[in-house]
Amino acid sequence: MNSEVCEEVTSFFGNIMENAIFEKDVTSRKLISVVLVTLFTGPSSWVLLCILYNVFLHPLRKYPGPKSWHATRLPWCWYQYHGCLNRKLLELHQQYGKTVRVAPNELSFISEAAWKTIYGSRSNEMMKDPVFSLHTPTGVQNILTADRPTHTRQRRLLSHAFSEKALREQEAIIQRYVKRLMEQLALRSAYDLIRDLSFGEQFGCLENGEYDPFVQSIKDISKELTMIQMFKYYELLGLRRFFMPKAIAGTRAQNMQRVIQTVDRRVKSKTNRKDFLHYILAAMETDKGMSRAEMDVNTFSLSIAGSESSATLLCGFVFYTLTHPTVYQKLVTEVREAFQSEDQIVMANVHHLTYLNAVLQECLRVYPPVAVTLPRVVPEGGEVIDGGYVPAGTTVGVNHFACYHDQRNFYRPNEFLPERWMPGAEDETSLFSHDQRNCLQPFSLGPRNCLGKNLAWAEIRLITVHLIYLFDMELDRSVGDRWTERQKVFGFWDKPPLLVHLMPKHKTTM
Repeated sequence: MNSEVCEEVTSFFGNIMENAIFEKDVTSRKLISVVLVTLFTGPSSWVLLCILYNVFLHPLRKYPGPKSWHATRLPWCWYQYHGCLNRKLLELHQQYGKTVRVAPNELSFISEAAWKTIYGSRSNEMMKDPVFSLHTPTGVQNILTADRPTHTRQRRLLSHAFSEKALREQEAIIQRYVKRLMEQLALRSAYDLIRDLSFGEQFGCLENGEYDPFVQSIKDISKELTMIQMFKYYELLGLRRFFMPKAIAGTRAQNMQRVIQTVDRRVKSKTNRKDFLHYILAAMETDKGMSRAEMDVNTFSLSIAGSESSATLLCGFVFYTLTHPTVYQKLVTEVREAFQSEDQIVMANVHHLTYLNAVLQECLRVYPPVAVTLPRVVPEGGEVIDGGYVPAGTTVGVNHFACYHDQRNFYRPNEFLPERWMPGAEDETSLFSHDQRNCLQPFSLGPRNCLGKNLAWAEIRLITVHLIYLFDMELDRSVGDRWTERQKVFGFWDKPPLLVHLMPKHKTTM
């Protein structure tokens, strides 16, 4: 080791020893001694130096959290790999508070103030973490990964397809799949509906009783993305092929090719049918329109996000209502008294059902379709988040699952209590008067919130009202009351079968 390096190392440890924390921390002094000895033994010493810096000298060193998470991202990756990071983050927040350092350069928040600061509208937008915002299969930016100018342009084009006016024009398509679902007594309409609205093609999941290859691969796609993200953090993408299971490797690329072929057929069809692509194609001839490559990657992303999130919410609705008989009976009463016939169940008539809306809100809280953190990066100049200064370049975010299950945000957070969303729940005499309702942001917040929020609400209300109106439901005994507790998260919930007995409401037997 040359003299210059020795001087740098000596200065480095001198600064550490002067830090007040070491005056009282015997363990830290022992750690330094070990590192000093190891320093002369090989390359591994530099890893220890990085760890030591992250724990004791890093700008985020004063934020609470376990020292092992301060030192390296490996604990974060371990829980992410095993699908239980969301539950672990909840545990950390319960132990350390509303702000926790969960990696050397990342802070996790669970407060309403953090939601507004990180995700809300602002002049210097907190951009998405480039590691989390993975490249699309073709490398072209889509609305989920785009920089600010591209995102603004694409969102402006896509917003027409998700407007209230467009939903009214598309209601016949939505109703067709809802009714087909009722006929088949199956929960497979979400994908058929999204694909038809996107491409103008029918994919036959309902008629055939089988999943389209695209649907079958969504779980593998989410696992592939999870693996890529972890390798990207350590700049080891070139090694992922040695560790990624063969069953999921390349799944995204294969599905991307399916989407490109389907979009190609839709473009060539030259129909005036007002599906999603209708609005995009209408703007293609202008300088603000989407390129064909952008159409492909956005359709790919919408097909996944739109179908999987609605399916997850629907599963949560069925499970939680059927494991809470009082809730189920209240829903049955509200729905069956509101409609005299199935023909009356249309979009304009389902949004006012007070108790149904409360149940759906509570489902989104206890079982959010997006149960992960959507990380952002603090812009130049730093930012004050929830009362604490955070330096520029820090990764920050609110974890949906941890935020919604923390007792500081919601009363009895682990219980399914739709009453917390009913009128009067905010009164001082209510048990839920101290609930932080604005902490619930299942569709995110700000300029990059969920574009398909209106469609999601319309779809889920129509399906749930039809289910309640037409059928008496009962969970199969094999499901039990802990169906959600066994699930892991790989971008989306990895859901086991949810078996339900459906009986036409005027009959008492199957």
